[in-house]
Amino acid sequence: MSAFQRYAFIALLLLGGFVLFFAFRLKLHLLIAYLAAINLSSFLLYGLDKFYAIRGWQRIPESLLHLLALLGGSPGALLGQQIYNHKVSKIRFLLLCWLIVIIQLLLLYAVFYTDLLKTIF
Repeated sequence: MSAFQRYAFIALLLLGGFVLFFAFRLKLHLLIAYLAAINLSSFLLYGLDKFYAIRGWQRIPESLLHLLALLGGSPGALLGQQIYNHKVSKIRFLLLCWLIVIIQLLLLYAVFYTDLLKTIF
């Protein structure tokens, strides 16, 4: 099993557990529960990766961290970078993170402030 697969499994367990907790225990709408869960999972995985980096252990692949951000966890990823002071000097990594954020903001704008959804559906 590759590092990506192992940590993706951990991420899915975290995400699923948090979604279940937020949706069924806290009675949040499923979309809100998902967004809270993906951001909390992303934030926690940044902390875990920082912990592993300090100890010299096998790291969480950057592609998985980017995937979590792309799936809606970009606020948690950005907060994790700042709180844990992690990956803040890797310019290529930061540029890709901010590209993901810009794409997400453009999609939100297109959905809420244009007739994009009306033309699609």
